[in-house]
Amino acid sequence: MEVVGDVEDLKLEFSVKALVKGMAKTAFNARRLGEALNILEKITIQCNLRVLTLAGAVVPAGLRGILCDVLARDLFDVVVTTGANVTHDLLMAFGGKHYRLKLIDVNEERLKMKGFCRIYDVAVRVQDFEVMEKGLRRILEQMEDRVYSTKEFLREVGLRLEDESSFVHTAALKNCSIIVPAFYDSILGVQVWSMTQTRKLMVLEALDLSYLVDLQFEAKKRGGKTGVLIVGGGAPKNFALQSALIANKPFDYAVQITIDPPYYGGLSGATLGEAVSWDKVFEKAEYCTVYCDFTIALPLLFSALLC
Repeated sequence: MEVVGDVEDLKLEFSVKALVKGMAKTAFNARRLGEALNILEKITIQCNLRVLTLAGAVVPAGLRGILCDVLARDLFDVVVTTGANVTHDLLMAFGGKHYRLKLIDVNEERLKMKGFCRIYDVAVRVQDFEVMEKGLRRILEQMEDRVYSTKEFLREVGLRLEDESSFVHTAALKNCSIIVPAFYDSILGVQVWSMTQTRKLMVLEALDLSYLVDLQFEAKKRGGKTGVLIVGGGAPKNFALQSALIANKPFDYAVQITIDPPYYGGLSGATLGEAVSWDKVFEKAEYCTVYCDFTIALPLLFSALLC
């Protein structure tokens, strides 16, 4: 047992930063959230490569705005996310919406008859996906036939969007790379695939792996520090971590937000300590896992960072 300090009573604060900072000297997951903020501050200030991975329905849950804010302020260089989050961002960019449902007694058949799809307590209109498809088709007509990485493809799309609330648009303007390692595992990917069957336009995820590994090698060559914020797990988490493994440049700082426990053996619950054994996280790294719903943890952490 090693004592690192006293538990300090948390006081009511009118500053989000002061509140979350104070949590670092409490216990349980409040403590982890406070420690995560301290590490994130180092990631955003000290690191040459700052990676954010996003799994889960971040955009449908209403966190699109805070994601735009952190990208607009250059807090991350690379975002690795799911095709679903990009899909829902584009859906909103073309005028679609997400609707809150009652928390109980959801009638699935009635939702379907009215043209809605459900994501727990959120619904989206099927017709909004159709509008997105038309908007995406217009953009694809402006793009030349060639092989794109997902980051190149989404940058071209983002620059042609007019919605300043779109994180794809914001990332393109700020030269932040968005990578979707499982691009075709989404409505967006299926739509792009269907639209390009008679063209020589192709999106190839392997190019993104080369790009991210090159960034790791560059950081290693310069002796720079690298950091990652992992939200959820899945393909985005592993895609970022495996780039560190390939380049033999384990992350110096890492924060993970998850609700999954490690003892089922799944990737989303795998601890950052486990990542040390794979040389994905440096053995002397500063790292922390916060066991919390990301819809709670992310607004607090990002608000505290931007205070």
